Amino acid sequence: MFELFLGSVVHLLEPQILILMALGVTVGVVFGALPGLSATMALAILLPVTFAMKPDAGIAMLVATYIGGVSGGLVAATLLRIPGTPSSIATTFDGYPLAQKGEAIKALATGMVASAVGGLLGLAVLVAFAPIIARYAIQFGAAEYTSLTIAALMLVVVLSESNLVKGLIAAVLGLSISTIGFAPIGSAQRFSFGSVDLLAGVSIIPFMVGLFAISQLLREFTEPSLRVKSRLNLGGAGIKVSEFIGNIGNMIRSSAIGIGIGVLPGIGGSAANLVAYGAARSASKDPEAFGKGSVEGIYSAESANNASVGGALLPLLTLGIPGDGVTAILIGGFTVHGLQPGPLLFRNEPGIIATIYAAFLLATIALLVLQLATIKMFPRVLLIPRHYLMPVLALLMVVGVYVSQYRLFEVWLMLGFGGVGYVLERYGFPLGPMVLGFVLGTIFETNLRRALMFSKGDWSVFLTRPISGVLLLGAVLLLVYSVTQIVRKRRRETVRPI
Repeated sequence: MFELFLGSVVHLLEPQILILMALGVTVGVVFGALPGLSATMALAILLPVTFAMKPDAGIAMLVATYIGGVSGGLVAATLLRIPGTPSSIATTFDGYPLAQKGEAIKALATGMVASAVGGLLGLAVLVAFAPIIARYAIQFGAAEYTSLTIAALMLVVVLSESNLVKGLIAAVLGLSISTIGFAPIGSAQRFSFGSVDLLAGVSIIPFMVGLFAISQLLREFTEPSLRVKSRLNLGGAGIKVSEFIGNIGNMIRSSAIGIGIGVLPGIGGSAANLVAYGAARSASKDPEAFGKGSVEGIYSAESANNASVGGALLPLLTLGIPGDGVTAILIGGFTVHGLQPGPLLFRNEPGIIATIYAAFLLATIALLVLQLATIKMFPRVLLIPRHYLMPVLALLMVVGVYVSQYRLFEVWLMLGFGGVGYVLERYGFPLGPMVLGFVLGTIFETNLRRALMFSKGDWSVFLTRPISGVLLLGAVLLLVYSVTQIVRKRRRETVRPI
């Protein structure tokens, strides 16, 4: 395989294929950066373009688009607090505050490097352990998925910042919103209030753009004192070697979380970056800095979401199971070129597997080079007068959200969630737990009901299945540890001399 991999790298370096990959990365970055658009849409648009290409060139272009799309959300999330993709939601928590301090270059460069590290770690795991991990991944049943989502929801405590009660309320609100529409099992109508549009439920695009981007626009209009610094530090790359070295463990842990979540079908990078962010904050020596421009938060979020790409490709290549919506379109790309993902692909088409690995590597490197080469262009967006910038952003949001489902109702949802997000933040409710509850709500409900159906109502199934039991034990330990940390912090603040 190693010789095939090197041969594929050399082959993909041919100018024609390299140009196609560069085009894929660029299109992916643009779609990822624009609110409402996504890597999924970029792949869907470029997929027909690859019909006339040879399989290696077409698949290399699609893989490059996928990687570019996941990373593209970094720019808008950092500069405008608009997560271009669900994978970059956690990046807004610290990337945007750091940019507001005049350190936009540092925030962007940190995210770009973390993305590259996460991507390379994901690739390394994909190459080394693909068949082994896929074999264990298929042992995840409904009970294991339920326990895993419970463990992830425990991070609500960590993401609740200084007010646990408000964090829990926000998480319950997110969980409640995820139940709107037809039930995933049984198709019962819930909270639709007779509206046909609500029967399909709430999709993540209007929810995410409204909660973060529209609320930010409202804040710009109602709180004119909160302005971007007019003096930006545009010198150098902004990354300190000591900070990078100090975050190696953080990136490895976050990448492991990204790979672990990415390999499980149906969860994807939107949860990976939030879970990794919560884990990084829990393990940090300075958790109070999170949410205020901490580079630890950026390193964790961006390394996790790009590592999840490698994780999502694992079940796709080894079992033919898509890990998320993007890899579902990739399967279509494989099929168009006469390839069937699954165990036989490794035996019958090892050259294609090597090409995918090589495309992943080259696209990650090309993405880093492209982003670092253009990094000083992006922060100048912050210097555009707000009365010009805000209307353009509002237009992009409306168009992006509308084309995500081609329904005007999505735009109204976005505006509604914008108002909700503005009010919640104004009264100190953190948005992180709400997003986590929304993203994991449907996964939790679906698998909880499936597990109870398979066990005929026996709740002990969550404890008697080994993997599920271990995950629940981990959730309890995480909860105890997080609550203990909060109690200790409050005691220190209580005894602190005035």
